[in-house]
Amino acid sequence: MRRGTKLGALAAGLALFAAAPASAHHPKGVDVDTIVGGLDNPRHVAVAKDGGVWVAESGRGAPAAESNSCFETAEGASCTGDSGAITRINRRGVATRVVTSLASFAPAGGNTAIGPYGIFADGNDIYFTNGGPTGPLRPPSEDIVLRDPTLVSEEPVSRFYGTLRKVERHGGHRKIADLWRFENENNPDAEVANPLVDSNPVDVYADHGRFYVADAGGNSVLRVGRFGGIRPLAIFENRDVDDPFNPDPDGDPIPMQAVPTGVVKGPDGALYVSQLTGFPFPVGGANVYRLDPRGGEPTVYASGFTNIIDLDFGKDGTLYVLEIDNNGLLDPPDQPPTPEGALFSVSRRGTVKQVELPPGTLTHPGGVAVGRRGDVYVTNRSTEAGTGEVLRIDLD
Repeated sequence: MRRGTKLGALAAGLALFAAAPASAHHPKGVDVDTIVGGLDNPRHVAVAKDGGVWVAESGRGAPAAESNSCFETAEGASCTGDSGAITRINRRGVATRVVTSLASFAPAGGNTAIGPYGIFADGNDIYFTNGGPTGPLRPPSEDIVLRDPTLVSEEPVSRFYGTLRKVERHGGHRKIADLWRFENENNPDAEVANPLVDSNPVDVYADHGRFYVADAGGNSVLRVGRFGGIRPLAIFENRDVDDPFNPDPDGDPIPMQAVPTGVVKGPDGALYVSQLTGFPFPVGGANVYRLDPRGGEPTVYASGFTNIIDLDFGKDGTLYVLEIDNNGLLDPPDQPPTPEGALFSVSRRGTVKQVELPPGTLTHPGGVAVGRRGDVYVTNRSTEAGTGEVLRIDLD
C-alpha cells in the first residue's frame, strides 16, 4: 500500500499485522477482541459467506514529493497516491491486502485519508466504492478541480475516485459504475440548494444484480442498474440548525447537509440509510432513514444519534448503528478532542439502546458489520494511518 510499483507489489504479498486477540471483558458479558491491527484508515467492513472479513482501507495518500496531484480539501492540503486497498481477514485473524494500488488522498502523515470506503459481500462476491475526490480546490481559485480531465491527467490512479467496483481474481477489480461522472453531469442535489459538484460514494448494498450507493458528497442514495445505469433513488434536503458560532439564541439558523453514510436492506425489504450530518455536526442531530427501494420520500426511522458512520442488521432483525464521535465532530473551543465513538442497537420495535462497552473501546470507529453468528465487527481508529484496527464484539 505504498506509492510506486515496487512498494505496491510488496504490500500485496505481505500479510498485515495480525493481533493476538487482545480481549477486554465487560462485567455484563461483552467481549471485545482486536483481531487485526496495522491498517491504513480502515472504513467500512463486510462479512462474506465463507466467513472472511473484508475491509476497505482508505490508504494514506502520498507524500507531496511523490505525487503530481496535490490540492486543498476539507481534510487539509492533500496529495493523491495509490495507497488504497481492499483487505481480507481469514478465520485465523491473518489479514492480506487482496486489492492494492487504489486511489487515495490524504494530508501529510496519512491520517484522515479518502479512498476505498464502502464494501459489501454478496455471497462471496465483493463490491466496493472508491470514495473521493470531495471537491478539491487550488487557491486562490474557488473553482473545483475536476477529476476528469485534470486529476486523472496528473495521477492516472485518480480515475478510480468516485466509482463502484467489483473485486476480481488475482487482485484485479473492474468498474461497475462511475458515480462521480453522474454527479458531474447531473448534480442531483443542486435542486435542494447544494450546487457544488461533489461526489463521495461511501457505501454500497448489492441486491440481485442491482446496487444502492450512499453518496455522502451528493447527499443522495443512487440506484445502479445491472448495466451500470444510474439514477437517484433519494435526495436528502438540507435542514436548518442553530449556528454554534452565533451567541444570539434568536439568531438565524444555518443550512446543514444530510451526508448519508450507510445503506442496508432491512428484514421488511426496505432500505435503511444512516446520516453523518454536515457542519455543524450537532449532537443528537443524526437520523436513520427508511426508504422504499422502489422510490418515494425517505422517512425518519430512528433519531437522536450523533454523526452516524455506518449501520447493519443482525439476523434477529436488530439494527446496529455506529457513531464515529459520540460527542460530535465539532469539538468545543479550548477543549481537547473527544474521539470516542458509540454503538447502538435498535430493536424491531424501535427501542434504542447504547451497547455498553469498556471505556475507550471505540476511537473514531468507521464501519460495522454483523457476522453469521451474531458477532459484531467494527473498524476502529478509522482516521489513522498504520494504527487502524478491526474489533470483534461478542454481545453474548
